[in-house]
Amino acid sequence: MYLLFRIVTRTIFVNVSSEIMDLSPTEVVGLGSVNLNTEVTKGLVPTQVDFVKESVAEINEELNCVGQSLRAVAANLADIKENIKPGNWRAFLKSGAINCSERFAIDLVSAYTNWLGGSDVDDNLLASLTPRSLALMGSKGVTDKERQRVFEALESGERVTESTVRVLVKGAKKKPKEVSPKTENDKIRSLKEKIESYKKIINTLQDENKKLSKMLANRDKIQSLV
Repeated sequence: MYLLFRIVTRTIFVNVSSEIMDLSPTEVVGLGSVNLNTEVTKGLVPTQVDFVKESVAEINEELNCVGQSLRAVAANLADIKENIKPGNWRAFLKSGAINCSERFAIDLVSAYTNWLGGSDVDDNLLASLTPRSLALMGSKGVTDKERQRVFEALESGERVTESTVRVLVKGAKKKPKEVSPKTENDKIRSLKEKIESYKKIINTLQDENKKLSKMLANRDKIQSLV
Protein backbone atom coordinates (compact mmCIF):
# COMPACT_ATOMS: atom_id res chain seq x y z
CA MET A 1 0.00 0.00 0.00
CA TYR A 2 2.71 2.45 1.00
CA LEU A 3 4.85 1.55 -2.05
CA LEU A 4 1.90 2.31 -4.33
CA PHE A 5 1.31 5.56 -2.44
CA ARG A 6 4.93 6.61 -2.96
CA ILE A 7 4.83 5.79 -6.68
CA VAL A 8 1.61 7.76 -7.21
CA THR A 9 2.77 10.77 -5.18
CA ARG A 10 6.14 10.80 -6.95
CA THR A 11 4.38 10.93 -10.33
CA ILE A 12 2.14 13.73 -9.15
CA PHE A 13 5.13 15.62 -7.74
CA VAL A 14 7.01 15.44 -11.06
CA ASN A 15 4.00 16.71 -13.00
CA VAL A 16 3.26 19.49 -10.53
CA SER A 17 6.93 20.55 -10.36
CA SER A 18 7.04 21.11 -14.11
CA GLU A 19 3.94 23.28 -13.89
CA ILE A 20 5.33 25.29 -10.97
CA MET A 21 8.32 26.35 -13.09
CA ASP A 22 5.95 28.46 -15.20
CA LEU A 23 4.36 30.22 -12.23
CA SER A 24 5.34 33.49 -10.60
CA PRO A 25 6.60 33.44 -6.95
CA THR A 26 3.26 34.83 -5.80
CA GLU A 27 1.36 32.07 -7.60
CA VAL A 28 3.68 29.36 -6.26
CA VAL A 29 2.98 30.17 -2.61
CA GLY A 30 -0.71 30.78 -3.33
CA LEU A 31 -0.92 34.30 -1.93
CA GLY A 32 -4.17 34.86 -3.75
CA SER A 33 -5.86 32.45 -1.34
CA VAL A 34 -4.55 34.29 1.76
CA ASN A 35 -7.11 36.80 2.96
CA LEU A 36 -6.12 39.51 5.46
CA ASN A 37 -8.71 41.94 6.75
CA THR A 38 -8.16 45.69 6.96
CA GLU A 39 -7.32 45.48 10.67
CA VAL A 40 -4.21 43.47 9.78
CA THR A 41 -3.11 45.45 6.72
CA LYS A 42 -3.89 48.95 8.00
CA GLY A 43 -0.82 51.21 7.61
CA LEU A 44 1.26 48.52 5.88
CA VAL A 45 2.97 49.06 2.53
CA PRO A 46 2.41 46.43 -0.22
CA THR A 47 5.75 44.70 0.44
CA GLN A 48 4.81 44.25 4.12
CA VAL A 49 1.41 42.85 3.16
CA ASP A 50 3.08 40.38 0.79
CA PHE A 51 5.53 39.39 3.53
CA VAL A 52 2.70 38.65 5.97
CA LYS A 53 0.81 36.69 3.31
CA GLU A 54 3.90 34.65 2.44
CA SER A 55 4.41 33.90 6.15
CA VAL A 56 0.77 32.85 6.52
CA ALA A 57 1.08 30.54 3.50
CA GLU A 58 4.21 28.96 4.98
CA ILE A 59 2.62 28.59 8.42
CA ASN A 60 -0.45 26.91 6.96
CA GLU A 61 1.71 24.54 4.93
CA GLU A 62 3.73 23.60 8.02
CA LEU A 63 0.52 22.97 9.97
CA ASN A 64 -0.70 20.68 7.21
CA CYS A 65 2.61 18.79 7.35
CA VAL A 66 2.26 18.28 11.11
CA GLY A 67 -1.24 16.87 10.66
CA GLN A 68 -0.16 14.62 7.78
CA SER A 69 2.76 13.29 9.81
CA LEU A 70 0.56 12.58 12.84
CA ARG A 71 -1.90 10.70 10.66
CA ALA A 72 0.89 8.69 8.98
CA VAL A 73 2.57 7.78 12.28
CA ALA A 74 -0.79 6.71 13.73
CA ALA A 75 -1.47 4.54 10.66
CA ASN A 76 1.93 2.84 10.85
CA LEU A 77 1.62 2.19 14.58
CA ALA A 78 -1.88 0.75 14.14
CA ASP A 79 -0.57 -1.49 11.33
CA ILE A 80 2.24 -2.81 13.53
CA LYS A 81 -0.16 -3.53 16.42
CA GLU A 82 -2.54 -5.35 14.09
CA ASN A 83 0.18 -7.61 12.69
CA ILE A 84 2.01 -8.74 15.83
CA LYS A 85 0.95 -10.52 19.00
CA PRO A 86 -0.21 -8.49 22.05
CA GLY A 87 2.88 -9.47 24.01
CA ASN A 88 5.16 -8.34 21.19
CA TRP A 89 3.23 -5.08 20.91
CA ARG A 90 3.70 -4.31 24.61
CA ALA A 91 7.39 -5.14 24.31
CA PHE A 92 7.65 -2.95 21.22
CA LEU A 93 6.16 0.03 23.07
CA LYS A 94 8.68 -0.34 25.90
CA SER A 95 11.65 -1.10 23.65
CA GLY A 96 12.62 2.49 22.87
CA ALA A 97 12.65 1.68 19.15
CA ILE A 98 10.57 4.78 18.41
CA ASN A 99 11.29 8.25 19.72
CA CYS A 100 8.03 8.84 21.52
CA SER A 101 6.51 7.79 24.82
CA GLU A 102 4.43 4.65 25.24
CA ARG A 103 1.41 6.82 26.05
CA PHE A 104 1.92 8.89 22.90
CA ALA A 105 1.90 5.76 20.72
CA ILE A 106 -1.07 4.16 22.50
CA ASP A 107 -3.15 7.32 22.14
CA LEU A 108 -2.39 7.63 18.43
CA VAL A 109 -3.32 3.99 17.80
CA SER A 110 -6.53 4.42 19.79
CA ALA A 111 -7.47 7.53 17.82
CA TYR A 112 -6.66 5.94 14.47
CA THR A 113 -8.55 2.74 15.25
CA ASN A 114 -11.66 4.41 16.67
CA TRP A 115 -12.17 7.31 14.26
CA LEU A 116 -9.14 8.95 12.67
CA GLY A 117 -8.49 6.12 10.21
CA GLY A 118 -11.83 6.73 8.54
CA SER A 119 -11.93 10.52 8.90
CA ASP A 120 -11.27 13.12 6.21
CA VAL A 121 -10.75 15.96 8.70
CA ASP A 122 -8.32 18.62 7.47
CA ASP A 123 -4.72 17.94 8.49
CA ASN A 124 -4.23 21.48 9.77
CA LEU A 125 -6.86 20.83 12.46
CA LEU A 126 -5.06 17.69 13.62
CA ALA A 127 -1.91 19.75 14.14
CA SER A 128 -3.55 21.66 16.98
CA LEU A 129 -4.52 18.55 18.93
CA THR A 130 -2.39 16.30 21.17
CA PRO A 131 -2.48 12.48 20.80
CA ARG A 132 -4.39 12.38 24.12
CA SER A 133 -7.02 14.76 22.72
CA LEU A 134 -7.27 12.69 19.54
CA ALA A 135 -7.78 9.55 21.63
CA LEU A 136 -10.46 11.24 23.75
CA MET A 137 -12.34 12.08 20.57
CA GLY A 138 -12.61 8.35 19.90
CA SER A 139 -13.87 7.42 23.36
CA LYS A 140 -16.85 5.11 23.68
CA GLY A 141 -20.09 6.87 22.80
CA VAL A 142 -18.48 9.90 21.15
CA THR A 143 -20.25 10.78 17.89
CA ASP A 144 -19.14 12.60 14.74
CA LYS A 145 -21.33 15.50 15.82
CA GLU A 146 -19.45 15.81 19.11
CA ARG A 147 -16.10 15.63 17.33
CA GLN A 148 -17.33 18.38 15.04
CA ARG A 149 -17.71 20.62 18.09
CA VAL A 150 -13.97 20.32 18.68
CA PHE A 151 -13.19 21.22 15.07
CA GLU A 152 -15.55 24.20 15.19
CA ALA A 153 -13.86 25.45 18.37
CA LEU A 154 -10.46 25.20 16.66
CA GLU A 155 -11.68 27.01 13.56
CA SER A 156 -13.11 29.83 15.69
CA GLY A 157 -9.66 30.49 17.16
CA GLU A 158 -10.45 29.13 20.62
CA ARG A 159 -7.58 27.64 22.61
CA VAL A 160 -8.47 23.95 22.74
CA THR A 161 -6.77 21.96 25.49
CA GLU A 162 -7.28 18.32 26.48
CA SER A 163 -9.70 19.52 29.15
CA THR A 164 -11.64 21.48 26.53
CA VAL A 165 -11.87 18.40 24.32
CA ARG A 166 -13.09 16.30 27.24
CA VAL A 167 -15.86 18.82 27.93
CA LEU A 168 -16.86 19.14 24.28
CA VAL A 169 -17.13 15.40 23.63
CA LYS A 170 -18.27 14.13 27.02
CA GLY A 171 -19.99 17.12 28.59
CA ALA A 172 -19.48 18.52 32.09
CA LYS A 173 -21.51 20.12 34.84
CA LYS A 174 -19.33 23.19 34.70
CA LYS A 175 -19.43 25.04 31.41
CA PRO A 176 -16.07 25.64 29.78
CA LYS A 177 -14.72 29.14 30.07
CA GLU A 178 -15.80 31.22 27.12
CA VAL A 179 -12.95 32.64 25.13
CA SER A 180 -13.35 35.56 22.77
CA PRO A 181 -12.37 34.72 19.19
CA LYS A 182 -8.85 35.84 18.31
CA THR A 183 -8.32 38.72 15.91
CA GLU A 184 -6.40 38.11 12.68
CA ASN A 185 -3.42 39.87 14.25
CA ASP A 186 -3.49 37.55 17.27
CA LYS A 187 -3.78 34.46 15.09
CA ILE A 188 -0.83 35.43 12.90
CA ARG A 189 1.35 36.36 15.87
CA SER A 190 0.50 33.10 17.66
CA LEU A 191 1.17 30.99 14.57
CA LYS A 192 4.49 32.69 13.84
CA GLU A 193 5.63 31.97 17.41
CA LYS A 194 4.79 28.29 16.97
CA ILE A 195 6.16 27.68 13.49
CA GLU A 196 9.66 26.72 14.64
CA SER A 197 8.32 24.22 17.15
CA TYR A 198 6.06 22.77 14.46
CA LYS A 199 9.07 22.28 12.19
CA LYS A 200 10.81 20.31 14.94
CA ILE A 201 7.68 18.20 15.44
CA ILE A 202 7.51 17.54 11.68
CA ASN A 203 11.14 16.38 11.59
CA THR A 204 10.58 14.06 14.56
CA LEU A 205 7.38 12.60 13.14
CA GLN A 206 8.93 12.11 9.71
CA ASP A 207 11.85 10.24 11.29
CA GLU A 208 9.41 8.05 13.21
CA ASN A 209 7.42 7.38 10.06
CA LYS A 210 10.58 6.29 8.22
CA LYS A 211 11.51 3.94 11.07
CA LEU A 212 8.04 2.45 11.22
CA SER A 213 7.88 2.04 7.43
CA LYS A 214 11.24 0.26 7.52
CA MET A 215 9.99 -2.05 10.28
CA LEU A 216 6.90 -2.90 8.23
CA ALA A 217 9.02 -3.52 5.11
CA ASN A 218 11.29 -5.86 7.08
CA ARG A 219 8.24 -7.69 8.45
CA ASP A 220 6.94 -8.23 4.91
CA LYS A 221 10.30 -9.60 3.82
CA ILE A 222 10.38 -12.04 6.74
CA GLN A 223 6.80 -13.16 6.06
CA SER A 224 7.64 -13.77 2.39
CA LEU A 225 10.40 -16.17 3.45
CA VAL A 226 8.17 -18.16 5.81
